[in-house]
Amino acid sequence: MALGVCLSMETFAEPVFSNDLLAKAESGDTSAQLELAEIYLYGHGVDSDENQAEIWAIKSAENGNVAAMFWLADGYVTYARLIEDDDKNDSLEHFQKAFKWFQKASENGHSESMVELADLYTRAASGIEVNIKKALELREKAAKLGNKKAMRSLSVMYRDGIGIPKNTDLAQSWWDKSEN
Repeated sequence: MALGVCLSMETFAEPVFSNDLLAKAESGDTSAQLELAEIYLYGHGVDSDENQAEIWAIKSAENGNVAAMFWLADGYVTYARLIEDDDKNDSLEHFQKAFKWFQKASENGHSESMVELADLYTRAASGIEVNIKKALELREKAAKLGNKKAMRSLSVMYRDGIGIPKNTDLAQSWWDKSEN
């Protein structure tokens, strides 16, 4: 898998491999696990190894690190979009992986994941069943947590009547909130 191509977000400021960090990661420290994933992905002090990056990120996410859940999902969805014209099956597989981790992070209150999950629910090409009602719920929840992108998306949904009746007052209200 080309995880390196797909992960555009650097979580840490140039982390460097160390035996202490490895020991922390091996002992279950989820922050160290995610940092190690970052190190392997970008080759900071070690040879770049996308498989090791994914392994450590999954360990971190499975151990409850919400940042790792988002990191994985963001990488998977970015990669899926890059290859969807060339390899539809691989793309759909990565959209499914992204969906799984965005969903888990959303369940843990991560507003960016809620927005991204909502986007998957509105994008038929992702292979996820379109569910405008669920997308609306996720965007409302993220907006109430202060997520500006969710507020702008809600504004567009209400303005254009996407899956809901048009409501220019709500559209303007959400747009105004996104500007503050």
